[in-house]
Amino acid sequence: MKLYTTRRDCEVAGHWRTTGVPFSLTDEQAAELTPPRGSVVAPYVPAPEKEKPHARLGRNKRRNRKTAH
Repeated sequence: MKLYTTRRDCEVAGHWRTTGVPFSLTDEQAAELTPPRGSVVAPYVPAPEKEKPHARLGRNKRRNRKTAH
């Protein structure tokens, strides 16, 4: 069983599915719903986590910052 997600809100395998929420299907169930035969379901690929920004200034920004007068 693999994880899939729907491209739009619809009913898949007897359950209402919302876009972006992963669910599992067998290969036989997904065969008719995934491309090239169908376009309702796509394989689930988790989004990469973004790094948290830090408050430090880089070397060039620190050197080029304006000073108080």
